[in-house]
Amino acid sequence: MGFAQFMVSSMKSNSRRQQRVPFDKENIYLSSNDKKKKPQFKKATQEQLLKIKERLHRSNNVYQRKLIGFTVLITITVLTIITYSLTIIEFSI
Repeated sequence: MGFAQFMVSSMKSNSRRQQRVPFDKENIYLSSNDKKKKPQFKKATQEQLLKIKERLHRSNNVYQRKLIGFTVLITITVLTIITYSLTIIEFSI
C-alpha cells in the first residue's frame, strides 16, 4: 500500500513541477557545440511580479502570525511551569 501511495505522490509532484518552468528547457541542457550559450530565463511581466509580491507578502504574514502564536504559547508554558514549581517549593518548606 505504501509503495503505491509513493508512486501516486511522485507522479503528482512531477506534474506540478512541469507546470512551473522558469526557463526554456531547450536552452538549459547545453550540447557540446553550444558551451558558451547560457540558459535563457523568462522575463516576468508586471502583473506576474505583482502576483509574486502579493503571494510572498501573504505567506510572510502567515509565517509571522504563526511565529507570534508559538512564541506566546511557549512563554505561557514556561511561566506556568515556573509558577507551578515555585508553589511546590513554597508548600514543601
